[in-house]
Amino acid sequence: MNRTLTRLCDAVTEAGKAFIALCMAAIVLITLAAVIWRYALNSPIAWIEQVSNMLFIWMIFVGSAILYRQMLHIAVDFALEWLPARIRPIYFWVVEGLNLLFIVILFVYSLKLSIDVLDNTTGALDITPAWYYFSAPVASAMMILYFVEKIFDPDKRVPHGQAGEF
Repeated sequence: MNRTLTRLCDAVTEAGKAFIALCMAAIVLITLAAVIWRYALNSPIAWIEQVSNMLFIWMIFVGSAILYRQMLHIAVDFALEWLPARIRPIYFWVVEGLNLLFIVILFVYSLKLSIDVLDNTTGALDITPAWYYFSAPVASAMMILYFVEKIFDPDKRVPHGQAGEF
């Protein structure tokens, strides 16, 4: 089971990284298109800002989930260094438990919000704001999966990789 879970998490992480790369490329291309249409063709495109914002929001949430798996979020760990070695695992699981509590609350309420706004429309694209909001429950689900992985795989309880690594 451990190996299957790790492979699933690896696949989700790689898909998330590919998604982030596509979002970044799309933001660059549509921003370039916006400049060309506004200044060269004198005909601004109305939907550019909304699409860029939506892609950016998705990048942030999916990226946060990936950083959670790699244990690369900014953390205050100086208190951990002061604790005796036998207490550190308890401290780790208390912090992870609090993280899980927050992630589950985020999942439940962001999913509720996303479903509640499905009938609404917004802005130039005339799309539902749920396209923005569904990024939170997707990322939360990823983090819950990664939490389960930490339970079964002690190697996932320490930071791996480097910030900025893609």
